[in-house]
Amino acid sequence: MNDIRCVSRLLIMLLSLCALSAHAEQKKVFDGPEGSEYELHYIALNSTFLEPEIARQYQLIRSKAMGLINISLIQVFPDGRRKAQTALVQGRVTNEIQQQNVLDFKQVIEGDAVYYLSQLQFAEGKNLRIDLEVYPPGLNEPLVHRFTHAFFND
Repeated sequence: MNDIRCVSRLLIMLLSLCALSAHAEQKKVFDGPEGSEYELHYIALNSTFLEPEIARQYQLIRSKAMGLINISLIQVFPDGRRKAQTALVQGRVTNEIQQQNVLDFKQVIEGDAVYYLSQLQFAEGKNLRIDLEVYPPGLNEPLVHRFTHAFFND
């Protein structure tokens, strides 16, 4: 019964993050060990899109000036199997005048799902550059990805 509640909470959170987001989830694919691939999934959205219950559960701040970044790493094996991977996730955000802040990612594990959440402040409509370094176990070099995102108040 407890597993069903955990899976239900995870589904609610993921639906909240995806369904209410102005931008669909995106991914970048990297070569992995022994013919596998890593899919780095990422989404950025305004924290007010989260349901209050979900924000409380994950200790996230709901605010018109706070964004949320959700990262997950999936390893796809040559036989088609997929497995969520733990990793060290580091990042920083840079605004239009080159001010930088470190992103503090919090790991969330529920069942087989593993994802990383970080919040950041934003000025409405301004492009932010997000730089990610993801270190899967066993790799010496990080998976590096950069994307830009402009947040808007709801």
